[in-house]
Amino acid sequence: MRPSRIFRWIVRIFLLVFTLSLSGVSLLGGFSAVTILDPDSYNVNIPDGTIIVNFDINNKPANSISVPFNITNVGVYDLDEITLSFQIGVIFGNASTPTNETTNIRIFDKTVNYGTVPHGQVLKDTFSGLGSDGFIFLNIPDPAEVDYTRTPYALEFHANFTFSAMYSLQLYKFTVNLLNYSLGHYP
Repeated sequence: MRPSRIFRWIVRIFLLVFTLSLSGVSLLGGFSAVTILDPDSYNVNIPDGTIIVNFDINNKPANSISVPFNITNVGVYDLDEITLSFQIGVIFGNASTPTNETTNIRIFDKTVNYGTVPHGQVLKDTFSGLGSDGFIFLNIPDPAEVDYTRTPYALEFHANFTFSAMYSLQLYKFTVNLLNYSLGHYP
């Protein structure tokens, strides 16, 4: 056999082994990511306890929220670039409009990057916002704008949570959303 033919066979075998190893890593990484996101395992708990909320439209700087969460990495690889995003909206009857239109506005928006959770480890923390740290004061309605005769409640608060992370040597990026989670109402 000629040397060029032997060289081509060596390159082909190398590429075959390299391709099979990458396929194996991606398949095992995908299966491992599915075990983390299994809804029956409670590996991603947002919220992981009672949400403590203080909404006061009369005293905007005193507004605060505290959301405990728990992320358990039961996978084979590290969870990288863990990001938690949190928005709060309020629905109210807008008394400053001619027909008291129902208005839905975002009053809180904050994103925090928590870094990396190695495999087998747990990230247990509290996502919090106080005053201007996340709250959008310009969007919080003035008490004169609220139609207090609106049914069922004058003010209804809801939240959106977004959890995202990179996994399996950063081959996979996944996002978990919890939308329109009720935070309460006034009165």
